Amino acid sequence: MILHHLGFVVSDIAHYEKHLFFEKKIKEVTDPIQNSKLSLYESFGSCFLELIQPLNEKSFTYNFLKKNGNQFHHLCYKIESEDKLADIVSKQKLILIRGPIPAVLFDNNDVYFYYTRNKQVIEFLIS
Repeated sequence: MILHHLGFVVSDIAHYEKHLFFEKKIKEVTDPIQNSKLSLYESFGSCFLELIQPLNEKSFTYNFLKKNGNQFHHLCYKIESEDKLADIVSKQKLILIRGPIPAVLFDNNDVYFYYTRNKQVIEFLIS
């Protein structure tokens, strides 16, 4: 398991990325499942940055944006299998938010979102 990316919810990706510290934009998509526009960036290390722009009230992150404004939202870990994920979930007593969801930004690989006991959002990318 490795740290894959840091996710930030923003009101406008184009405006936010003007001041984002990154090396290269990799991909931008509209995800109809998450009702969001998503962009992925290479940073200056081994971890990517993801910007999430909710498109409407049906977006998973719409209320988060309204409550918090542009803000860090989650850590994402890349994990090899659902079996390894099940083991981590059990040991850490994580609480499922949603998943599996095919992630358009990540070539439709499944992602899961969990809360930690500290109410931090953790995403797992199965690959």
